[in-house]
Amino acid sequence: MPVSESRPKVYFLLDACVTLWVNKAMQSSLAVGLIGSEGAVGLGSALGQSTQHLHFEVQKSGQAWCVDGRALQGLLQTNPSILRVIARYLWQMANDIARMAAAIQSEDIPTRLAAWLVLCAERTHSQQLSLTHDQLAHMLGVRRVSITLAAAKLKEQGILDYKRGTIDILDMDRLLKLADSSAHVGK
Repeated sequence: MPVSESRPKVYFLLDACVTLWVNKAMQSSLAVGLIGSEGAVGLGSALGQSTQHLHFEVQKSGQAWCVDGRALQGLLQTNPSILRVIARYLWQMANDIARMAAAIQSEDIPTRLAAWLVLCAERTHSQQLSLTHDQLAHMLGVRRVSITLAAAKLKEQGILDYKRGTIDILDMDRLLKLADSSAHVGK
């Protein structure tokens, strides 16, 4: 999804899934969110905000409505009810990012992996995910071997199965239960 500096775009996702990355020091980055059909990419341009420390990467290709960011900015100024909907969405996204940040600091890797897989399944509307251990390691900011060990533990428990580049969630209820422990950080 290239975004032109002169004509920024906002993409309202229909069936695509986009990972939100925050740039860290020394050119590395960490996945902090996942946007699916519930959201949009590029809202900062419509709100007059820079997102230089964030970048987006398509995780699952699909369709999206594309709107000129400046045109949407004009629409938001004349129709505050749309702005309220966007504000609620952005607040939920901020809450999700904060929860993910807390989990990074306090949860073990299998729990963080479970939470990310649940989020991926929710956003892609599928229990079969096209993800490699290397991609997951990059998203969670850990070594690939850590993902392999955590995934093997979940596979042993019958919660998921995986083959080269594909993860099948076999027991969503148990995966949700494991992921839920990260949702209660700080409560």
